Amino acid sequence: MNIKAFARLVDYPTALRLALARAARSPRPVTHVPVAQATGRVAATDILATTCRPPADISAMDGYAFAHAAMVAHAPLPVAGRTVAGDRPEPLAPGHARAILTGARIPAGADCVMAAERMAVAGDTVAPATPLPACGANIRRQGEEFASGARLVARGQVLDWRHVALLAAQGLRDVPVARRPRVSVLSNGAELAADAPGACPDSNAPMLASLLGATGARVSTHLAPTDNVAGQAARLRAATRGADIVVTTGGISVGNTDHMLAILRDMGADVVFRGVAIRPGRPLTVLALGARTIFCLPGNPGAAAICALMFVRPYLRAIMGMETPQPAMAATAGFTADAPAGVTQFIPVSLHRGPDGTSCRRVPTVGASDIIAFSRADALLTVTQANPVRMGQVVFPESLFGIN
Repeated sequence: MNIKAFARLVDYPTALRLALARAARSPRPVTHVPVAQATGRVAATDILATTCRPPADISAMDGYAFAHAAMVAHAPLPVAGRTVAGDRPEPLAPGHARAILTGARIPAGADCVMAAERMAVAGDTVAPATPLPACGANIRRQGEEFASGARLVARGQVLDWRHVALLAAQGLRDVPVARRPRVSVLSNGAELAADAPGACPDSNAPMLASLLGATGARVSTHLAPTDNVAGQAARLRAATRGADIVVTTGGISVGNTDHMLAILRDMGADVVFRGVAIRPGRPLTVLALGARTIFCLPGNPGAAAICALMFVRPYLRAIMGMETPQPAMAATAGFTADAPAGVTQFIPVSLHRGPDGTSCRRVPTVGASDIIAFSRADALLTVTQANPVRMGQVVFPESLFGIN
């Protein structure tokens, strides 16, 4: 029996489920990073408020604080001192007002703040120059934003500048996040040797390092510029050291120079699935090597990109516990497309926003080796025999860029 053969292709939903089932069983190491460096990282736990916000009743503006009843009965009131943010103010003397700045604590005895520009100042006294606001006006109440113990960030949230501001306001110095998965990318093939008669530059490793790095991985790249089994095996063994995930490109089909499957089996890897009924990307093979997951992608750049987007990226998101959902993008199809029976087809599309909403257009491509098509595309549209695309239909393409 030819061990290279694609004896039975799995369908796309089954292949993705099998990959994600491995992700669910993977350990999820936690590390801590400074809050200011947390952008793009995934919260490893729920993060709760240690204090309420505001921590006390504070002024919403620069102005004067006073007892509303006293101002009604005795205006103008003498001004006694000034309170600024960060002060612990003394109680307000009865029948007096106090100058106050935005964010400063309201002194005991005051229950109203009026903006400075709405007050008439005469010597050391103040009185309303415009109608007096209601009692309690312009005071931000203790805990009105959130209470102590409130969940500020949910586990699995991809952190960005909004969360950094929130956590820094709590005085947190660091935050628990998922450790970035260590991914080794190995490109192989004699055509990648600098001295090969028809030498080709390696575009797969830089592409995948960029794509997977943007998803949150720590990526190292490796090159096996040979079709020699021993040479490829040595480079592959080196790539696996210290890696959580290994991604190879090329050498996984059924040709005479496709050695990746045999090498990995010799290393003790078990096949999770071999070949997927997708287009492009049919040779995609996933193996388990101990705790490591190995994704063997086709060598054609377009197919490698689609396999990385539709399999490796979801796997990375899952092992980091990333709970932020991918945003749904509704668009009106500007083309018609069908898929062969039993095959899931991924079509690059460009998105165009207009007065009537967003439309998507098929990006022309010459096949699995096409890389310029992705520079012109914004998303991938999934097409099956059961779910063809028809002109004018509302469809939901998946962004090439995702959340990370």
